[in-house]
Amino acid sequence: MDKKAVLLLGDGSNVTDMRYASGFSAPDNFLYMECGTRKICAVSALEYNRAVASVIPGVEVRRSGASHLETIKELCSLCEVNTVVVPDSFPVGMAEKIKEAGINLEISEARLYPRREFKTLREVQKITASLRAAEAGCRRAIEVLRESGISRERTLVWQGKPLTSEILRAEIDCTMLRLGMIAEDTICAGGLQAAQPHNTGSGVLPADYPIVLDIFPRSAATGYWGDLTRTVVKGTPSDFMRKAYDAVFEAREFTKECIRPGAIPSEIHKCAENILAKRGFTTGCSDKGDYGFFHGLGHGVGLDIHEFPRLNPRTHTPLKPGIVVTDEPGLYYPDKGGIRLEDMIYLNEEGKAVTLTEIEDQFIIE
Repeated sequence: MDKKAVLLLGDGSNVTDMRYASGFSAPDNFLYMECGTRKICAVSALEYNRAVASVIPGVEVRRSGASHLETIKELCSLCEVNTVVVPDSFPVGMAEKIKEAGINLEISEARLYPRREFKTLREVQKITASLRAAEAGCRRAIEVLRESGISRERTLVWQGKPLTSEILRAEIDCTMLRLGMIAEDTICAGGLQAAQPHNTGSGVLPADYPIVLDIFPRSAATGYWGDLTRTVVKGTPSDFMRKAYDAVFEAREFTKECIRPGAIPSEIHKCAENILAKRGFTTGCSDKGDYGFFHGLGHGVGLDIHEFPRLNPRTHTPLKPGIVVTDEPGLYYPDKGGIRLEDMIYLNEEGKAVTLTEIEDQFIIE
């Protein structure tokens, strides 16, 4: 009879299913096998004692064998398993070795842990702690911008030197580092760079143009992420960007009220599109590039920065309580810059949408 077990190989940070299922994370790869109610972590001697103290109750901890392949063979024998089910991200080289060893290997087409979409109260608290760190980083950025002056060339100056995206990013990231967070690719994109949603920003920041601050730290202790975006201007924004900001703000605030049990993500996304279009901000493509609102409204957040559910035009599965999602409409124009505003929402067990984000919205920095 074919007996199957879920098999994971990774370090717990890049293969977050391992951290979710076992409660353990390590800098080096380790193995996790789950067969029925039996759950086993196989780690090196270096990590054994720490794993014993860290794993979720009910997870066995064993010392690894001479190699990952030998350990996999031992675990299969121990659990009387002849087929392992792995995610589609499983290392190809190891997959081939497993098959050569006579063990059947099945690549799962579905998520191995779909319950990750629905957060426990403890998970929500961990996410919120990371979000608070993001807010602290954002407040530091606003403080630096408030202290900054404007040169004759209409660029920003701080502490007697040109204020660059790199300097502002360092101020944000250092603030979060002191709070136990890992920050990577924090976005401080000003001027026309802000028209590219994932442009992290580089060079001297301009006055009078929106600066997109997208801050998404991961807790070094828990592995959970926070996510926050604010758009600010130091100086005098154009009338076009003032109106764009107001439209994005309205779209975000309205769609927050749409996040409820049974709501269809594609319809929520459409609501945001409609609000922006009614304000005169349509979406399309020109010879300068894409413009308007051309990304999804939001996404789940947890042990990965992008999780299910997705609030986008392609998702039609009704929302259920327990999700934590971002709500982040935006408008982008290659010749003018961009605006994005992002809050995090928790749909609690009572079916109420709770805004986890506390930091205020502030467009113009005096």
